Amino acid sequence: MQSKRAVLAVIIVALWLGGMAMMFRRNVTRSEAQQLTEVALRLQPATFYYLVERDGQQIGAASSAVDTTVNTLVSEEYFVGDYPTPKSVERTSARWQTRLTRGFRLADLTIDIARQTRPYSINASVEEDTLLFIAGTKTTGGHPPARYTFKPPLFTPSLAPVAFMLGGPHLIGRKQTMSVFDPTTRIVIRPELQIRAESLFTVVDSAALDPNGSWAPAHRDTVRAWRIEGAPNGMTTWVDAEGRLVAARAGSLSAIRTAFEIAFKNVKAK
Repeated sequence: MQSKRAVLAVIIVALWLGGMAMMFRRNVTRSEAQQLTEVALRLQPATFYYLVERDGQQIGAASSAVDTTVNTLVSEEYFVGDYPTPKSVERTSARWQTRLTRGFRLADLTIDIARQTRPYSINASVEEDTLLFIAGTKTTGGHPPARYTFKPPLFTPSLAPVAFMLGGPHLIGRKQTMSVFDPTTRIVIRPELQIRAESLFTVVDSAALDPNGSWAPAHRDTVRAWRIEGAPNGMTTWVDAEGRLVAARAGSLSAIRTAFEIAFKNVKAK
């Protein structure tokens, strides 16, 4: 009887190992298109809000939204506040909308920056899967239309971490080189994203009016996040399991996820 049980145990372990091997081979041999389609299926529509600070003082607010339609995924980032320029601080609003296919392939993007001096806009679209066309507009800062070839797939700075985090394990040291459109230079770059650390963040997820009439934290929640290095312009970012931003810092500027009211309804974001 014991020998039969031993044989049965060996068979069960062999089948389990065989199944794991098959799963491993399937994951290794998945095409890039299959991986990106799985990323699109796993990404949950959600909107997050951020307190934007400079040297610890609120200068504005931002939001990041991902939504789905029948044929597309839509990502939209928005900022409003007092943005520092080399000579002064200028009231600025910026909106970046990106449309992707249901296979998580970038289709087109629009960036509009409204400010008193030098308003700015970019309209770009992907052609033939490896060519980015940037149209000329009246507010492109004098840049003519341009075309850039790139190694697909192409992402925006906010969507590259989404593809990175949903496309593989969240292991410290994991790295991947990706094609990213950098709006500050209007070119496609190839940064290497790398997971460098893991931590728990406590973020505000609801707010209430305090006795002074300002919005204050009413409830906090914990979010597990991973520090990603390699982002454009030397930015250090912490993202959640879906690659959505939790916190970021670039020089004296920082952003932290918070409740809508604290980000947008307090004085500096009005």
